[in-house]
Amino acid sequence: MIPQSQIDEIIERNDIVSVVSEYVKLTRKGGNDWGLCPFHNEKTASFSVNESKQIFKCFGCGKGGNVIHFIMLAESLDYVGAIEFLANRVGIRIRYDGKGPDDEKLKLKNDILSLNKTAARFFYENLKKSVVAQEYFKRRGIPVEIVKKFGLGFANDSWGDLLKFCTEGALALKPEFLLQAGLVLKSEEKSRYYDRFRNRVMFPIFDVSGNVIAFGGRVLDDSKPKYLNSPENPAYSKGYHLYGLNFARKANSKRVIIVEGYMDCIALHQKGICWAVASLGTALTQNQARLLKRYFDEVLIGYDADGAGQNATIRGLDILAAQGLRVKVLDLSVVDGKVKDPDEFLRVHTADDFMKVVDKAKSLVSFKIEKLAQEFPPDSPASKVEFLNRAAMIIGKEPTASARAHYIQEVSNQYGADREALRQDVESVSGGKTLQGLQEDSRVRSAIKTPVQAKKEAETQVLSKTEIEIDKLEKRLILCLSDNVREFTKFMQGKAYEFLIPDNLELYQKLVARHTEGQGIGRDAVLASASLDGAADVMKAWDAAPEGTPVSEILDRLNRCSMLMRRQTLMKRMADAEDMQEKRKLMEEIHKLDVASKGTTQSGKR
Repeated sequence: MIPQSQIDEIIERNDIVSVVSEYVKLTRKGGNDWGLCPFHNEKTASFSVNESKQIFKCFGCGKGGNVIHFIMLAESLDYVGAIEFLANRVGIRIRYDGKGPDDEKLKLKNDILSLNKTAARFFYENLKKSVVAQEYFKRRGIPVEIVKKFGLGFANDSWGDLLKFCTEGALALKPEFLLQAGLVLKSEEKSRYYDRFRNRVMFPIFDVSGNVIAFGGRVLDDSKPKYLNSPENPAYSKGYHLYGLNFARKANSKRVIIVEGYMDCIALHQKGICWAVASLGTALTQNQARLLKRYFDEVLIGYDADGAGQNATIRGLDILAAQGLRVKVLDLSVVDGKVKDPDEFLRVHTADDFMKVVDKAKSLVSFKIEKLAQEFPPDSPASKVEFLNRAAMIIGKEPTASARAHYIQEVSNQYGADREALRQDVESVSGGKTLQGLQEDSRVRSAIKTPVQAKKEAETQVLSKTEIEIDKLEKRLILCLSDNVREFTKFMQGKAYEFLIPDNLELYQKLVARHTEGQGIGRDAVLASASLDGAADVMKAWDAAPEGTPVSEILDRLNRCSMLMRRQTLMKRMADAEDMQEKRKLMEEIHKLDVASKGTTQSGKR
């Protein structure tokens, strides 16, 4: 677990206005900063950031909280992930207290990240001393500023350079740890350790937060293997990352180009096209697609023109589309049919020429139909029938009638198909349904619950009107108690009220734990302890119960609500009871409750 004192430090060091400004254009109005909410579509700014309270709130969608809650929403991270993200942003290394079940794994991951950072600096210093490596980058047209931006380096032609640097001197790390990190290998015969990367230019691989998670190394000549990459380890799983995404996500673009290699990605960034990433030499995964969906709406695939690249393109298309991304495919041949990848293209062409390629990118459907025509040439009567049948299947999956009509016309014009016959085939696939119809089908399918979902929903208790009021009052009580340490201590010792809503009991217990450990309490501490879902409700309670609201006033209302809820429960039990003796007993309890409630009301009036 991360010590609470360090969480507080991370929050304190990450000014919320500064953090939010990296995602939203803010304008100062009155005492707050305002902007368009990044969590829902709007034309009028309803998203507010309060610098003095270090909180945000959207008056449109209702989301709110502190800087941790904002990053959880903006980066689709869990609580710990958001803390780690913010810690990395301000250069704080997280300490784990060893009390959490995953603390050892997290510590190992962070130790490997720290080692990788050291190794990256080591490789960069090597590059500054190596004329051969510097000449390589010059030949590839990579200037010094790009070398620095991407942290490029060089692994010397040595079996133990990095090993010696890390295991001797001030670092004094164990070789076994370097083996875990994937930086060295172990000889089975002699049980000796040696550097994994030798005589290669080095490409550090960063996660979205800018941590060095792995390395790729390329030979300086034509020897094999051309590229050598870090193995997967506790800090790195290649199917969860994309090279260059740490830069691309900050490019203020809703579209992204995916290329195959490091040099393709670097070449695009060098030309000012900074919304490019590389897929780390692997077929696109669902995790990578979800990662892209966090930051972008449209993906343009720019894989190599060779067979392997095209096959990888086809595999990745549907994975991206399934995440709701608009997918297009780049075809470099529309400008130059002799080049095979973006790096080669940009060595002989300008960025404007590349943008012409982008502007003429093929849609997902057009690309699939083009590949289909290569597999089943429509100039042959035998294969034309198969081509048209399969084309109808592709077009029929389009959700709108206008899109289907567009592709029917495209296929008819380009491949000489009978438009009416193709239309009928397409409509037989789609059922002639409109977008609304297809969306309704999707809604109905999503409404069919699995046994697990049904059980989970059955276990979820829907709050009554009284319980909703109690939930609000309990949150106000916690906030007002946090304003005054003396009153909070008195409440703890006196047990004047027992929390009825489980989430609020947990929130109160977290505050008690902070107080017991000598940590500060206050409204900001309450908000920091709230879950992502609960943060917005805490914000509402904050507004409804400003500082200075008497705790006794809230307690009186809570006691009346508690009695009302108790009465409702007894009334229901009495209605369900079949035994007359049990009914009389319940009626007596209700009468006693009514008397107590009347006394509470009169006391409240006095």
